[in-house]
Amino acid sequence: MDAPRPEPDEVVQGLETTSDKIRALARAGYLRSEISKFLDIRYQHVRKVLLDAGIEGGLKRNVQFERPPVEIESVPEVQGPTSWDALIQGGFQDLGEWLPSDDGEFELSAQAPTAPGVYAFVVDGWVRYVGLSQTGLRTRMSHYRRGHVRQKTSARVKGLIKAALAEGKQVKVLIAVPEEGSQWNGLPINIAAGLEAGLIRMIRPEWNILGAS
Repeated sequence: MDAPRPEPDEVVQGLETTSDKIRALARAGYLRSEISKFLDIRYQHVRKVLLDAGIEGGLKRNVQFERPPVEIESVPEVQGPTSWDALIQGGFQDLGEWLPSDDGEFELSAQAPTAPGVYAFVVDGWVRYVGLSQTGLRTRMSHYRRGHVRQKTSARVKGLIKAALAEGKQVKVLIAVPEEGSQWNGLPINIAAGLEAGLIRMIRPEWNILGAS
């Protein structure tokens, strides 16, 4: 079994140049395509830097790729809010809550796990957002806290979190880390992705809906 890779944010922390970040991520076991996506640069640039440094490989690996958070179209029917108790009873864990910080941003009261999984933001007891992280919950939470220029939905939801906190509301974070390994006719099944899709379809959380404000 391959050793777990450090989170990409941790790998590039303190590095100033893009080339240094490329080399560090490659040595940490990240694919060229993953490096290109994470740093938001061309694949050819990544390839040239690694070839010039004599670093080969990084072409194949059995990994999960992160994707942007899910947004759904609004529909005329109004879905009533869902209490966080429904998720707790279904197996979600109460991770902590977003708290205002001295720099005008916000921070999580507890450290999220590095494992992939499903998360939910709960405002004053009601589920407002459901999301999925396939590379790691800790990295995804850092995207909300620090912002992520390549994920417009994360930026939008970050604004909603800040607005709720400014109004004195409590914004809790629930997480679920389903065990993988299930198959269908010999093909792998991503339980976490199915859980996220099913919850969004059932609950239709307000912040998942396009145009929510």
